Amino acid sequence: MQQLCPHGLSEQWLLGACGDIHWQLLARSLGQEGLRFKAADGRPLYAAFCATRLELTLSASLLGEEVTIHSNIAAASGPKVGSRHVFRHQGGVIGSLLMLSTFVAHDETGSNRRIVRALPSKSCTLPAADPDLMSLDRRARNTSRGLRGQSMQLANGARIEPSYSLDFNAVGLLYFPSFSRIAESVAQCPKPLMMREVVYLGNLDAGEALYVQRSGAETLIAAGDGRILAQVNEKRSF
Repeated sequence: MQQLCPHGLSEQWLLGACGDIHWQLLARSLGQEGLRFKAADGRPLYAAFCATRLELTLSASLLGEEVTIHSNIAAASGPKVGSRHVFRHQGGVIGSLLMLSTFVAHDETGSNRRIVRALPSKSCTLPAADPDLMSLDRRARNTSRGLRGQSMQLANGARIEPSYSLDFNAVGLLYFPSFSRIAESVAQCPKPLMMREVVYLGNLDAGEALYVQRSGAETLIAAGDGRILAQVNEKRSF
């Protein structure tokens, strides 16, 4: 039941489950068993997602059915790592999820506003990412460059206060599936989701509010100072 929503596979469950698979594959590629990543100087590292793209097809009722997830991991541009997860039911593909991550750490302030990129103490060799992952990588980089230095007009956005116990993860960061949940909360669209692509640009500290602005199929999520934290694009069934 937790894997499903009224339209089929649950987006929130898929993001969390495949995020865990992504981290496990990454840990395995680094030759470690646990998911506690560290920099050369011993600082804790987190495999933070830069972008995700979920695609789903309309399918018959999946309640009581078996769905399998086939996953692989690859190297994208620079230090980024990508993974592809394909969902199959009765031999047919019913969806896929592309994920891109990079290692980050808190700086000396410990603030989620001051997340910096860092490298793990170990290195690994991965196969090159496929064209779909590289396309997502390019779009994410273009989005990041295009929105750099821009601010959202908060008067045009809906104010949302994330829940610390529900929307933040174990290391105190706003958990990446929460961005999709927040975007969906302002969509007010009953049509099934067919695609959602999220580019994650930043994070915020607990206790801060978010502002969400939707324009057609695009949603921007910003912090209270107008700093844009994510761009979300979606497609719905007709």
